Amino acid sequence: MPTIYSTEHEVFRHSLRRFLDKELVKPYERFNTKDGVDQFWRKAGDAGLLGSCFAPEYGGAGGDFVFNVIIGEEVGRSVGSAYVGSVIMSDLTSHILNRFGTDEQKALYAPGMISGEIHAAMPLTEPSGGSDVAAIKTVAIREGDEYVINGSKAFISNGAYAKLLFLAAKTDPAKGASGISLILVPADTPGVVQQKMALIGWPMGDTGQLFFTDVRVPASNLLGQERKGMEMLMSILMQDRLQVGSRCQGAVELALDLTLDYVKHRKAFGQRVLDFQNTQFVLAEIRTDVEAGRAFLDQCMMKLQEGTLTMAGATMLKLWMSEMEGRVMDKCLQLFGGAGLLEDMPISRMYTAARVQRIYSGTSEMQKVGIARSLS
Repeated sequence: MPTIYSTEHEVFRHSLRRFLDKELVKPYERFNTKDGVDQFWRKAGDAGLLGSCFAPEYGGAGGDFVFNVIIGEEVGRSVGSAYVGSVIMSDLTSHILNRFGTDEQKALYAPGMISGEIHAAMPLTEPSGGSDVAAIKTVAIREGDEYVINGSKAFISNGAYAKLLFLAAKTDPAKGASGISLILVPADTPGVVQQKMALIGWPMGDTGQLFFTDVRVPASNLLGQERKGMEMLMSILMQDRLQVGSRCQGAVELALDLTLDYVKHRKAFGQRVLDFQNTQFVLAEIRTDVEAGRAFLDQCMMKLQEGTLTMAGATMLKLWMSEMEGRVMDKCLQLFGGAGLLEDMPISRMYTAARVQRIYSGTSEMQKVGIARSLS
């Protein structure tokens, strides 16, 4: 069987785990403020955790997407991520810039993204429509050497404090989905307003809504070709779903470890909770799901490296992994009994944080639609 994770990947994993243990699990309160979020990103950059995909001339390592999957797994395994949301998983924007940006755009933004001085968001979802990307209403109309942008976005990961926006907007509204383009918008551009949104499960998460009123940016901020935004988004969506699946896997592995430790020490009616047959049966179900998830994720990773992973395959991974995480978290919480209802218990935070996985990056229902279409 081909090796998925190289020595470099594993070194990166251990560095990331140490970083998250130090900078995310305990001092998560920093995510209540913009300065705190900025500080986190700079520290992530100092630790060499960002923008590995960029070429050495921009300060990167020329790494592959496996590094981002590792980020997903380790963020999932971090109890702190249950407070603050997806955090550095949004490094996916680095891959978009690396793949579609001009040399000038990469020279301008890549060094800051690698250092953590520039953290990015990809405003896609809108208040009037979630998973239906083709229905977005935000427009960017060309006027001379500028685009004039008007519209709004909601539920954007890193949207409240991001400094660079990879904005999806219609440059040709009459063409529907075929009229979508991606435009780089510095968040401090006049007319851009960022507001934080409070979500269940992620009380300190940097999730934002954004408003664009007559925002003017140079036409040179166009990413890739005009009206090719949908194709660009679809090309990276497969990796996005892998990253979500990897976060689910990391989270269920941690949940199982926490639950095993608890039932081994908690006693009821004169014996350990682990000694009850019902507990053993439930743990057997959880362990089976966790092992199946690992096999599914690894299979998709191998196909990605071979160039044979399909959109349908990545979609099935996202659907199954997010639904599996919900099952596992529910069973683990139940085994904690009343202790699982305490807000400061890691399992309770992970339980509520897991709920979003079946909604963001395309709801489970939309995943099923995509899978069904692939069958015909």
